Amino acid sequence: MSDKATIEDVAQKAGVAPSTVSLAINGKPNVSSETRKAVIEAAKELDYQPHSAAKSLATGQSETIGLLIPIELKSVFSSTEFFQNMISGMHRAAGEMGMTLSLQIVESEEEAIERIEYAARSDSVSGSVITHPTTAMPYLDVIRNYDYSVVFLGDPVENVPYVDNDNIDVSRVATEHLINHGHERIAMLSGPGKFTVSRNRLMGYRSALEEAGIPFREELVWESDLNEQSAYETVLANASEKDFSAMYISVEVQGIGSLRALRELKLKVPDDVALVVVGESELAKHLASPLTTVDLNTERLGYLSAKKLIGIIKGKEEEPHLIVPADLKIRESCGCNETESKTGGEKQKFNSKKEQH
Repeated sequence: MSDKATIEDVAQKAGVAPSTVSLAINGKPNVSSETRKAVIEAAKELDYQPHSAAKSLATGQSETIGLLIPIELKSVFSSTEFFQNMISGMHRAAGEMGMTLSLQIVESEEEAIERIEYAARSDSVSGSVITHPTTAMPYLDVIRNYDYSVVFLGDPVENVPYVDNDNIDVSRVATEHLINHGHERIAMLSGPGKFTVSRNRLMGYRSALEEAGIPFREELVWESDLNEQSAYETVLANASEKDFSAMYISVEVQGIGSLRALRELKLKVPDDVALVVVGESELAKHLASPLTTVDLNTERLGYLSAKKLIGIIKGKEEEPHLIVPADLKIRESCGCNETESKTGGEKQKFNSKKEQH
């Protein structure tokens, strides 16, 4: 038969009402085993494929999960590899669990409130993974009022489900690596302070310095927006006037802009400035001085955040928080002569191993 068979066709063949077909196909109660069997056999013979909207009406749930990214659009497009890997992981998890993924980019937290309210009222998506939590997160009240299912990709300020790296430890390991190479004046290029990830990475950087007995210097912490141009302008404005021998770049998207600025200032990597960047990319491996990075395993972050969200939607017990290990991948930009990798083990640990090429 044609794949255009309708629910009415199945109902007629099985001798039941269309509403009974929906109940039977979606495993709802109040349908006898004989009726359910007759409906399923009729659906198979007709090659009936339930429409997702119809199934949503029967189950009370959409077959779609959302990915809500509440940052400026230009930052999303600047971080293409980060988001490609994250979305790839989410798409894979959604497919494995019979769901689809809807991408929703909003440029402010106020717009995020409107989008969440619409999703909750319309049942257009069953829940959302929300990236880039801030210290304010005004949309939390809306989430609670509607009992809307969410998982944050990032450590929120509230006790709500999330998947993340241990960003304090990520930052500490990156900074310690530079300290172990003899650097004491280490500049940090940070993301905007409103994001919890920026707060946590600054804490890790400061902790590494203090544990090594190196004074923390506020003038060596530079804040940039999450795009290449802002990073370029920030480094250009600060690097020429400050005395530093190494630089820790805390967000992948800031890396290329920083390199542009250093090159314009005639500062060579790693001869004049040793670099460690958070965030792995293909480009990092192919520069004149390949970048030492902390690989956040972004595809894994996306996969586990979507899987956790779907588990919550389906009423399965879930651990509230999940930490994904990160890998320190050592290349030439930090001044190392040897290429190796320090890989995150359980939870927050980093262990040494050679990087495979």
